Amino acid sequence: MNMESGNITFKGMKDALIIMLNENQSFDEMLEDLSKKLETSANFLKGVNYPVKVKGRKLSIEEFNLIAQKVKDVVGLELTYTEDKSELEKANKPAETPVRGHFYGIDEGMTKFHRGTLRSGQLIKYHGNVVVIGDANPGSEIVASGNIVVLGTLRGIVHAGATGNKEAVVVAFNLQPTQLRIADVITRPPEEKISKAIMPEIAFVKDNIVYIEYYLPNK
Repeated sequence: MNMESGNITFKGMKDALIIMLNENQSFDEMLEDLSKKLETSANFLKGVNYPVKVKGRKLSIEEFNLIAQKVKDVVGLELTYTEDKSELEKANKPAETPVRGHFYGIDEGMTKFHRGTLRSGQLIKYHGNVVVIGDANPGSEIVASGNIVVLGTLRGIVHAGATGNKEAVVVAFNLQPTQLRIADVITRPPEEKISKAIMPEIAFVKDNIVYIEYYLPNK
């Protein structure tokens, strides 16, 4: 099924009905044309029982909601997000505005706690801080958009500040990671430590280099 009318096109796919919008129209004109097209096709569309999606132009969340409400009011169908996420803005904000999960300091955001040893093959990936109450064994991996704290020995792979925050830190009672990364800065500690840590250690980025030092609370 392919129904064309002016600036709006309906395309029937095997798993969805696609509403193609004209990106060159103003939104108000497009919405008016869509309303007319829906009304003239109402009898046919009321028999549709699979997902309805929109494509063809970038939409803000508010614009998408207005279109969805129009489709629901006229033909009683629920509109779903297009599979092409690039055609629907992730948020109605400028790209440089921080979004949930993007950290810019070390004192903010949600925290995920993992109790027990993180074993080889296990992965923790979280949009926030991660605290492991136990060891992180070789072969384990932790990825966090915030900070990573291991209340034990860290021997696995860690990536803090994964969304680009170079202010994020990695802290452990004993830092022996296979690979340690903060934002886009990567380091590999020596294969063997000369001595066991006598106090918690902290890894941080300064001048685009990862430094690992003993954590001194009063420093």
